[in-house]
Amino acid sequence: MRITGLANVTTGHLTGAELAAIDALFDGPGDPRRPIDYHGIPVVAHPCGFLAHTCMVLDDDKPGEVSVALWEVLSTAERQGCDWVLFDRDEPE
Repeated sequence: MRITGLANVTTGHLTGAELAAIDALFDGPGDPRRPIDYHGIPVVAHPCGFLAHTCMVLDDDKPGEVSVALWEVLSTAERQGCDWVLFDRDEPE
């Protein structure tokens, strides 16, 4: 067994356009439990937002379509030992 961390942050870290783009990914058909690709970042729907995996920030450069804010949150979480970040609409800023 491997134990990892989960960072919990507000969706307020993201721009409205980026949050809308990620939310739109979950509107299509498919299994909501399976990760969907957001410019190389695995994301999974959550009732209050979404989860994003930090694997992309390990070896890759930031894709041009991904905001600096999202990339920084994922990078910070990964440096602190988190594999996932929960972007939660109910999390206080």
